[in-house]
Amino acid sequence: MNEANTLIDNFNRHINYVRISVTDRCDFRCVYCMSEKMKFVPRAQLLTLEEITTIADVFTQLGVKKIRITGGEPLVRQNIITLFENLGNLSELEELTTTTNGSQLIKLAEPLKKAGVSRINISLDSLNTKRFENITRTGKLDNVLKGIDKAISVGFKKLKINSVILKNRNHDEIIDLVSFAIKKNMDISFIEEMPLGIIDDHDRNELYYSSDEIKNDIQ
Repeated sequence: MNEANTLIDNFNRHINYVRISVTDRCDFRCVYCMSEKMKFVPRAQLLTLEEITTIADVFTQLGVKKIRITGGEPLVRQNIITLFENLGNLSELEELTTTTNGSQLIKLAEPLKKAGVSRINISLDSLNTKRFENITRTGKLDNVLKGIDKAISVGFKKLKINSVILKNRNHDEIIDLVSFAIKKNMDISFIEEMPLGIIDDHDRNELYYSSDEIKNDIQ
């Protein structure tokens, strides 16, 4: 590929990976992510699936090899499988991935696999039903766990858990989450709460649990 036709950042690095957020909407209301009274972007202001496909195609012509579809919760967007199918057909794209809360995987894991998705990151902050409901406010742990099993059963080999760790909420589950990931042959990443978005559940400093603390717990 001609050097002039590739994306390069300010540090002269070639850009080969792009994340595309297809919606800010989500069927969960995680306490570290959004307020229960969240005001979403009007749907009319969102890019259409066709526009997203066109933009993604342009990216691949400029050297992008990997695209991750995110949200919000991307799998609640209407006709989202059509987008994955379109992206999966881009000849220059080498890897198509997504990040999800797992709530829709029971019904969408197989269509995602068929569309060409090779990797899924799944948010999972607790293995305790009550805690999970307290953190997500609207989520059902059983649906997510069944969704993970569905993704495994349809052939996904590259699955990863993303866990946001909160002091006095779920920090005592770190080892349990690691054990779960090992049992399911999944990777796992632990994430510090980030000071992004408007929340109404707590002061972020109250529940902050550092990566050093997480590392010490595991060791």
